[in-house]
Parts: sequence; C-alpha cells; structure tokens
Amino acid sequence: MKTILYILLFTFSLGSFSQTKEEPIWWEMERNGQYLEVASYLLFKLQSDSTRNKHADYLHIARAYGYLNDYEKAIFYWKKCAEDLNPESDEQFWLYYYGTLAFFQRDKDELKKNMVKLEANHSSYYENNYKTLRSLYEKFDKGYKEASNWKN
Repeated sequence: MKTILYILLFTFSLGSFSQTKEEPIWWEMERNGQYLEVASYLLFKLQSDSTRNKHADYLHIARAYGYLNDYEKAIFYWKKCAEDLNPESDEQFWLYYYGTLAFFQRDKDELKKNMVKLEANHSSYYENNYKTLRSLYEKFDKGYKEASNWKN
C-alpha cells in the first residue's frame, strides 16, 4: 500500500513540475466564431508585449477580419504581417501571401497566378497553403471563412 502511495505521489508531482504548453486563449475564441474578439485580443497583446511575433499576430488578425468579410481591415493587417519580411526570403510563403492578398482585394486572376505557381513548386510544409489558395480560387464567390476551408 505504501509503495502504491509513493508511486501516486511521484506521478502527481511530475505532472505539477512538467512544462506543458497551453494553447493561446484566442484559439478558443476563434473556434467559437468570436473573430472580432480574436483581433482585439491580439492587437492588445501586440501593444502590451514587445516580445510577440508581430508577423504571426498580424497574420491572424487579418484572417479574423477576413472571416468577418471585412476585407479592408484584412488587407491592412495582411500587409502589416509582411512589413519586416524580405520578399526574397521564402518564395513559397510569398506566393501564398500574394494569393491571399489577391482574394481579399477580389482579384481572381492574381489569385490564380499565385496558386498555379505554388501548385507547381511547393514543399510538404506549404501543402496546406497551396490547398488554401486552391480553395480560395474554387470558392471565390464565397466569404473568406468558407472559401479558405479546404478540409470540407
């Protein structure tokens, strides 16, 4: 009995000292369709924490506004997500970036151009980005939330 108690105590103490990575609070907001709250939360975090990944946060803010079909704000924040990035650095990212921007700007021809280029040359890392552009092109007449969802 004593041995079982020690094993249980040891197991529970390991759990309390282990480092677990909690998901960001805004992920649940996004799952619940609270897109304006996601954008507001991330904007607040950007202003109050200089260590944040501005690129990623602005990208997610832009997507949140895209889900709300507020393409003017989506474009503004989509452009901010790339302000400090070098266009020569990662061609596959930039094809995804310009293709998504084209969707927000309602330019189907530009979206197709970037989608075709990414289709011809993408790594497994960018497979989902290609699928997103393809979905945006195929469902161009839908809102961003529905059009970007290639999983269904």
